[in-house]
Parts: sequence; C-alpha cells; structure tokens
Amino acid sequence: MRAPIVWRMIGALVVGAASTASAQVKTRVVVTDSARKADSLLKGDSLMRKPDTLSTDDRLLKLSKENRVQLQPLSRCGVTSLLPRGSRTVFDRDSIDWAPAQSVGELLATIPGVFVKHADWSGMPEMPDLFGRGVASVEYVVDCVPYLPIGPDSTGVEPTVVLDMLERVEVEQSPGMIRVFLFTLRHSFLAPRTKIGASQGDRGNTRYWGSFEHRYAGGLGLSVGASYLGLNAAPDNTGGGNTPSGWLQLSYAPSVKFGVQAQLITQLYDRNTLLAETTHDTLLRMFKGTRTDEQVRVSLRQHADGLGSSLDLFLARSLWSSDSMPTARSFGEFGLIAARRAPTWSAQISAWHYTRITSLDTRLDLGWNPIERVSGSLQLVGQRHDGNRSSQWATARVGFGLPAGFSVGGVVSDGRRVQSPTLLADLGQRFTDAELIAGFHSRILAIDAGYVTNEAWQPQAFQEFVAVPALGPLARTKWVTAHVRLSPTNWFTLESRFQNPLDNAMPDGAPPQHFLSTATIRSRFLHNFPSGIFGLKIQGVFENWGAGIGGRDAQGVAITLPAATFFRAIVQFQIGPFIAYYDQINLGATRTGYVPKYPIQVPGQTFGIRWEFRN
Repeated sequence: MRAPIVWRMIGALVVGAASTASAQVKTRVVVTDSARKADSLLKGDSLMRKPDTLSTDDRLLKLSKENRVQLQPLSRCGVTSLLPRGSRTVFDRDSIDWAPAQSVGELLATIPGVFVKHADWSGMPEMPDLFGRGVASVEYVVDCVPYLPIGPDSTGVEPTVVLDMLERVEVEQSPGMIRVFLFTLRHSFLAPRTKIGASQGDRGNTRYWGSFEHRYAGGLGLSVGASYLGLNAAPDNTGGGNTPSGWLQLSYAPSVKFGVQAQLITQLYDRNTLLAETTHDTLLRMFKGTRTDEQVRVSLRQHADGLGSSLDLFLARSLWSSDSMPTARSFGEFGLIAARRAPTWSAQISAWHYTRITSLDTRLDLGWNPIERVSGSLQLVGQRHDGNRSSQWATARVGFGLPAGFSVGGVVSDGRRVQSPTLLADLGQRFTDAELIAGFHSRILAIDAGYVTNEAWQPQAFQEFVAVPALGPLARTKWVTAHVRLSPTNWFTLESRFQNPLDNAMPDGAPPQHFLSTATIRSRFLHNFPSGIFGLKIQGVFENWGAGIGGRDAQGVAITLPAATFFRAIVQFQIGPFIAYYDQINLGATRTGYVPKYPIQVPGQTFGIRWEFRN
C-alpha cells in the first residue's frame, strides 16, 4: 500500500533537513551578554576543575548558555489582518495557564454572547453556542488549517484539541459567528523544553500531559506530546469515557524567511454520554473512534518582523475511523494564504479546496488604520458546496478612539450562508446581522457594551446531545451584552460578562439573563520575592441564568431549561515554572445542567500540577 502523501512529504522533510544539518545556513540566533560570559567561563575555568566534577559543571554551564540562545521559530499565519479594537480576543500562554478553564470550551465561555453547553463533566461534550445560532456559531482553525466536522457529528466541531498543546488562542468576533484560531506550541530556544502535567479528581477524573520540544541551530525542530483524559461512570453506571491524544511536529526553518513544518494530531474518543432520565441506549450517545489530522506547511516571509509579503502553502488530511464503520472516512485540504502587511494597512487572501462537500473556500481580509484613533476592516467570504449550493457574505468593521479612554465601533455582516454543508438539504439562509459597541478603558475600570441585532435563523442542533434533537426557529432577535472589569488594586480584580435577549425573546438554547462573573486575587508578593518567582491566584466563579428553552423534542415541543446558579473555586500557586492548582466546580450542588436531561457533576473537584523546564 502506498504511503499517504502527507507522510511521504514528512519523510522528505526529515531527509532534507538531515542532509543540510552540516551545511552553513543563515539562521537567526540571538546570544545575550550573559551567554557569552557563560561561554567564556566554560572555556577558561573548566581546566581548573577536578576530573570527577568536569562533566557535571560543564553541562550546567552549557545549559546556562543554551537557555539564553534564542532561535527564530516558524511564523504564525492566518491572523495578519488589522482589526478594530474589540474585534479579536487573544489568550496567550500565560492567560491560558491562569484562566478559569481546563478546556477550549471553557476558555470560549469568557467571550460575551457565548453560552457553552456542557454534558456531565471534564472530557464530555462541550459545544459553544453564540446567541442561539447552534452549530453555525463557531468555526475553528488549527495552525492556519480549517478544522472541519468529521466523525459522529458531521455538522459541528467539538473543541477537544488539548489546551496544554496550545501556545495561543485568538477569537475573531462578529454578531452571528466567532472564528477560533488555535496555535500549537512553538519553541524558540536552543535548550530543549519539557512540559509535564497531572491531575486527579472525583469519579476518577484523570488528566496527564507531557511534551518535549527541541530546536537545533541549523533550523531543525522536533516537538512531541501526549495526553490522557479519563472520567469514570456516574454512580448509576452511565456516562464517562477516556480521550487519549498525541501530537508530533517536525519543522525546518533555516532562516527567518523560509520554513517547512509537518504536523500530526490524533485523538481517540471512547464515550458514553450521561443522561439523567434513562440508562437505556435509546438516548445514550455511545461512540468510539479516532480522529487524525495531518498537515504540511511551507512558509515564505519577506521580513522577520511580520511586515512585508508572506505566502503559506498547505497540504492536509483529516481521517475518522471507528469499529462501527466498515471503512474510514477522510478528506483532504489544499490551500494557500497570501498576505501583505504594512504599518497602516493589511491585505490577506486565502483559498482552500476540500476533497469532499466544499470544493472552494475563499476569503479576502482587508484592514486599514490610517491614524491612531481610526481603524476599519472588510472580510469577503465565498464558498462553493456540493449540490450546486454556495455561501457568500461580507463583514465590515469600523472603530473610533475617543478622548479620555472612550471608544465606539460597529460591525455589519450580510449575505447568505450554508451552516452545515454536509447536509445536502441545507440550502443556505439569508442574513443581515449588526452590532454597535461602546467602551471605556482605564487602568482601574474597563467597560464594553454591545447592542446586537441578528437576522431570523433556523439553527441546527448539536448532534452530540441526542436528547435535544432540534432547535426552534429564531425570529430577528436583539441582544445586549456587557463586559466589565474592575481592578482597584494590582492584585484584586472583579470581572463580569452578561448577555440578554430583548423584547421578551426566548431563543432556544440561549438562556436569558446569563451572567458569568469572577473575583480574583492574584499576587506575586514582590516585596518578599522581588524576582517574581512566586505567584498565587485565588478565584471565585459565579454563573447564573434565567429559565429558558433548551431545545425541541422529536415532535417539536419546547423543552424547558430551568434557571440555574453555579459556583466554582480555584486556588493556584506558582514557584518559578512549577504550578499547582485546586479546582472545585458546582459548589452549590446544583443538579440542573446546561442542556436539558444532561446533569452536571455534583460537586466535582480536581487537583494537579503543571511544570515546564528546559533541560
């Protein structure tokens, strides 16, 4: 059997990199003054030492030097465009480590307008829903490659990419949809980096993670990681499952202007989704299968600072296999992203061909920032699907900075969209969505308020929740959103997010008066630890919503989603690169879940560690 083209390209990458390792290449290597001193000490002082201590001391000095040698990793792509303030939310690695989140879904819960539907607890389905749009709410991109539905849910994607594997998450927001860009770890030092993590909790809640990353001065890089997430069945012997995952990345970046990367991400699902009212398989969602995503990327850059022209070429494949399917299901992705970035404007075009369902997916992103207080952007999307169907829409944004920390802006999306291209009966829906945004930002107080009006829409339900097979049609709905952050001191923060439909609207799956609030104490005790090596976070999380409609049954009858209140407590401390944490969910033992008939753990605690070091 011939090897898949992705793996033949990976083999060519490794052979090519090895053959050039001994050649002189132009690599961006930054060596600090302290590294030069360490190198001088290594050369001059090692002869004075005893033979039995020579090896250990030399290794320590060599490691000290390598920890200060910085290499240029492969540049990120896909988020080159300039956007007005408030259009994009960025979570870097520090934000992810300290956020009240153990999954991508919980991270997205902090975006105003998003209601994350949980089933049971850790490792079970988590589906973000924006303003009741269902599966049309979110699109995912992993290292610039669209992450498309495949497997048991052919209409929507569950964000199960391991959070510890990610270096950065960027969320691009519009009135009716968010795009989530997930970027895997990038190592930029000569010294290898190792990350490990482990946690335990109630019901055998187990999480393990380990990764190793190494880059060589010649440009070759290797990254490998593995994780395991497990949850035992509930006392009634339903629910639970386990999800092992693996990650392998090979890269070759001999200069800041050229690089090649091959990557493999695999995840095995073995689940029995918990339901409250039955233990019979008529309502249980049981499945076991493996999703594998492969990609190869070739990157060209004009400049190292991100300005100038860039071009990225992609070859990718997604595969789903399970015991219940006689043959594996797969599709290929071929794409390019070409961009130009200047100090005051940006332009980016992407074009993708998928070997099934969508033959063409093109996007043009333009951004403009002529002066400091004025910015705007325009995105044009065109897609061609099987069955002589198509999607076209445009999104325009504008933002104005005002004196004294105030700002205003607006977003309009207009066009026609097929929300589930895999369903041939989905012929697309016409929409015009708009949002007005006003904000005030100072060191102590930040306020962002939004007024959203979304077009009438027939949302697709999430296939993971088989007890809620449908969502009712949405009339044109108006929403208000708010995000408030109060920091009276540099160690105490109050933060709250709120969304509510107006005109007594009751959209399915998006409860009214939804609050998500946090009170956080975070300090490094710099008076006692001037180096900043110590960190402490104590956080309380409060979530509440009013009674609403969770969806429709098979006869179209509304299913009530009762009002609920949840409390969560998190304690986390850091000593250098070592982090230990304790997380307690559902302190009030609320039995009503986020989705009707799917309860949440009552209560649930986990405790664990994360440790990153260069070795």
